[in-house]
Amino acid sequence: MIKARHSAPTNKLKSVIALLLLLHAPISYVFSQEQHNILQKKVTLTPQRTTIFKALNQLSDSIGYFFAYDSKAVQSDRVISVSIKGVSLKNALEQILNDTTLRIRVTDSHILIYPGHTKHDTLQVGMRTAHEKVTIKGRVVDASTMKPLPFATVGVPDIGLGNVANLDGLFVLALPADTSITAVTISHIGYKSKKIPISILQEGTIDILLDINYISIQEVVIRNIEPSNLVKEAVRKIPSNFSQNPLYLMSFYREGVLMNKKYQNYSEAIFQIYKAPYSNSHASDQVKLLKSRRLQNIEQTDTLSIKLKAGVHSSLVLDIAKNLPTFLDKESWDKYNYFKSDIVTIDNKTAYQVYFAQNSSTNYPLFTGVIYIDMESLAILGADFEVTPKHIAKVTSNYLHKRSWMYRIKPIQIKYSVRYKEFNHKYYISHVRGDLDFRYRKRRNLFYNPFHLFFELMVSQPSSENVEKFNPKETTTTNSIFFDTSYEYDQEFWSGFNYISPEQSVFDALNQINAKIEKITHKE
Repeated sequence: MIKARHSAPTNKLKSVIALLLLLHAPISYVFSQEQHNILQKKVTLTPQRTTIFKALNQLSDSIGYFFAYDSKAVQSDRVISVSIKGVSLKNALEQILNDTTLRIRVTDSHILIYPGHTKHDTLQVGMRTAHEKVTIKGRVVDASTMKPLPFATVGVPDIGLGNVANLDGLFVLALPADTSITAVTISHIGYKSKKIPISILQEGTIDILLDINYISIQEVVIRNIEPSNLVKEAVRKIPSNFSQNPLYLMSFYREGVLMNKKYQNYSEAIFQIYKAPYSNSHASDQVKLLKSRRLQNIEQTDTLSIKLKAGVHSSLVLDIAKNLPTFLDKESWDKYNYFKSDIVTIDNKTAYQVYFAQNSSTNYPLFTGVIYIDMESLAILGADFEVTPKHIAKVTSNYLHKRSWMYRIKPIQIKYSVRYKEFNHKYYISHVRGDLDFRYRKRRNLFYNPFHLFFELMVSQPSSENVEKFNPKETTTTNSIFFDTSYEYDQEFWSGFNYISPEQSVFDALNQINAKIEKITHKE
């Protein structure tokens, strides 16, 4: 945990479904000579019964250093009794933690608490060879509620390198062999961004607490623009805010189907995308498949097999700055109502939140949601939206590719999330997520069962050097069922690329069918 000192119609977007060991050791302190004095600093905590989490936060406020740790390893919610008066920080930590398996290291303005006997116990932190790739990981949570922050971003903005956290707030980021990269930035919509030293994130999964960013109205200059005009102006500025040159986007893609909370299938891939200029809406993006793998977990008793069709295509279409959905298309503006709401921060940029909903006179399904617009440049930074719940039953035929007379299927919720990043002073698509929830039942049965489909595309790094269209023979068809494509499993290959860390439910599914993966691998 990183604790701050002060805490707190759908015709354009269709995803078609085809119904087809810890060891004991004394507390150890590892720190440079110039940081030695901090552990000798005298501290005081009033007598109280509190949690380790709150006690460490009080110390953080008094000494000006941030504590970093895995809240599960440290058991930060454990209630303790403390009475600390004028003792060294070292002794205070021994009283609060009361755990001889933990070690402590001082790095910059952070004090890292971690289980003993990890891979860095005998190595000097920060030292690595010129060709050694560094992988860091962590968990991003709300500082006040400790709830995970899905889709938090982590990366090095200066070089466009980045990744996103999964639904559990977990992230993994592979850094290039560049010793000049010493810190990464963690951010989430509506929260204060944090810059974290890489060395802190190499000791297991460290919790990173983000504080809500309350923006005072006096801190910003508010344009007196009517919300619908604000959206229109943001659309008008797309040619100036978004890349007018083609880009290569190194990307990670994944999709899955859960039936009754059990994974039926899961697949993921590394793509290189040729992203056509945003100024040319008719120029097509291309996808080159570099590596993919798939996992299937369908039992003989399963009578219904569900697959996601055109998930890759949908990920590209969801680039809403290039493929304008109805809520950004001038031909449909009269079918929506727009409302300006809060001001939030996204990647240290102040942004308007503009909510939209289809008006009551429109009786066919459109969307409802929120658009994020940068206050300075009026660039579209992202959007979260869904098929209007009131009309969702009308879109069933749009999402079902094949029907079976044996089953009745109805949509429950269909929602999307889109984010953009800045690279060379222009914006590009960085993250897309689609979540589709349905229910099904056999005819003559009374009860419905749930199934969930998702697809997700994350751009790990853009490049503008020597960008040319791919040879057609190299490209991948995007409007088919990606799960049915051929693949080759290559663990060594995958270890060198950035990917989205699986949620616990995915992780459990992968473990259950790992033997099947290995069996298929040996046959190839």
